[in-house]
Amino acid sequence: MNALPPGKTMNEKYYVGYYDGERLIAVMDLIMAFPDKTTAFIGFFMTNVDMQNKGLGTSLVAELCDDMARIGKKEVRLGWVNGNPQAEHFWKKNGFVETGATNEMEEYTVIVARREL
Repeated sequence: MNALPPGKTMNEKYYVGYYDGERLIAVMDLIMAFPDKTTAFIGFFMTNVDMQNKGLGTSLVAELCDDMARIGKKEVRLGWVNGNPQAEHFWKKNGFVETGATNEMEEYTVIVARREL
């Protein structure tokens, strides 16, 4: 919850909660201006399991991208764990394409992807 990319501070990190009434149905970790000032970075995005496969995630990502474009962002970036076909399918379905970059973590490799706005 406190992880940040190099050079970023907690003032640039937002936790976005999506609610249906009082019930939390999705959560997103969003870092502004990373890796540059025209880019927003999704650290993680999760929907409640009983809300999956209903179009909610796609709708929320589209709304986020529209909002980021409105405030002048040019792209949204994120990463998924290599070998996670569910995540890869979801993000590609939502217009994200692999950049060719990867991040090597201790136990897995992260595929970096982006969506132009």
